[in-house]
Amino acid sequence: MHFGSPTEHQRRCYTRVLQGHIALSQAVFPEGTPGTAIDTLARLPLWKDGLNYRHGTGHGVGAALNVHEGPQSISTRYWITTPLQVGMICSNEPGYYEDGGFGIRVENLLVIKEADTEFRFGGATFMSFEDLTLVPIQTKMINTTLLTSSEEQWLDSYHKLVWERVSPLLADKPDVLAWLKRNTAPLQEQLAAAGVAAPAAAMAAA
Repeated sequence: MHFGSPTEHQRRCYTRVLQGHIALSQAVFPEGTPGTAIDTLARLPLWKDGLNYRHGTGHGVGAALNVHEGPQSISTRYWITTPLQVGMICSNEPGYYEDGGFGIRVENLLVIKEADTEFRFGGATFMSFEDLTLVPIQTKMINTTLLTSSEEQWLDSYHKLVWERVSPLLADKPDVLAWLKRNTAPLQEQLAAAGVAAPAAAMAAA
């Protein structure tokens, strides 16, 4: 969370991290795919700006209560070739850090599920991710001119899911419920409420 007024540089960096987070969340991949094969998806938006991060993008989360539990890994550790499998839980946590400046990480937990694809090339099963962590994403950190329409749709869909799943648990906490409603509204509504002018049109590619 940023509790002050972010700089344009911070917002640009945050947006690139968020775009990587979205790209990994939307990934569809065939059975037998190791995490290292999809790690690049989370880094590409940062690479476009000459940025990167030194940590892994995702790790297993333990059935045995370990925070980092293998054997799977979504990272540049190319020697870890364990395929991602249905039922595995992984983190999705691209980031960006400037020494002596600031740090960003957009993190969620994902469970791998079988994807409903139109085709199954070679009879293969394809897989995708389902978000488990349901917390609003801080929209004041987003440079909306960098977002594609598809990325904005993902954000709105994610916030809709957060509202639907979490709001029933807060019926006896009206102040918290009101905060959740504000922070899970569609992006354009949040921008309007904050007095931020929306971009003339979403870029086809950023």
